[in-house]
Amino acid sequence: MQSAPSPGPVASPATAPPSTPVGPVGPVPSADPRDFLHVSWDPRAADGRVAAARARFRASVVGLILALLVWGGYYLWSRRHGDSWEGTGQWGITAAVLGLSVALILVRLVDWRRKVRFRSEIGTGEVVTASWPGLQVAGHFWDWDAVGPVDSRPGRWGRGDRYVFATPGGPWEVGVDDLAVTPAALNDALWLYSRGRCSVSFDGIAH
Repeated sequence: MQSAPSPGPVASPATAPPSTPVGPVGPVPSADPRDFLHVSWDPRAADGRVAAARARFRASVVGLILALLVWGGYYLWSRRHGDSWEGTGQWGITAAVLGLSVALILVRLVDWRRKVRFRSEIGTGEVVTASWPGLQVAGHFWDWDAVGPVDSRPGRWGRGDRYVFATPGGPWEVGVDDLAVTPAALNDALWLYSRGRCSVSFDGIAH
């Protein structure tokens, strides 16, 4: 009677193939672009600032017109009743009121034009793409080893808070409100795709 063949050696964990992962395994990179973070321009906040500045400018123009009507009417009423403004200081008061109104109009006009210029810096379509290979910003691509952390600066002089991307081509700034992504979502995506090499600093973001 023929005996059954003896079983071969059983592989132990120590003799497992070297490609067997050991320890926690991170997310598997995907080649599907739909799995990447695609961030588009969002002009709504800038449009709101432009509209508000335009409304303030128009209000100051209306205020000047009303001031002219009031002071002009008062002057005509005084003339009709035989009152003279000479030596009463009325001309000085009138000049001061009208001068302040004109100055306010000029200040608000400059502010409105600046808001329009800031709005013109916002493009259309996709502007930031975070993926496993690297980061693409405004049409320029760099791998993660070449990209530094994303800083933030508080808004000033009519601008909102801003991101500052450290890239080999120099710092690239963009308004926080000008991107269609929240700071937290952007930070999470950069941290994930860069495997912890890139993140967003929230120090200069007020919201």
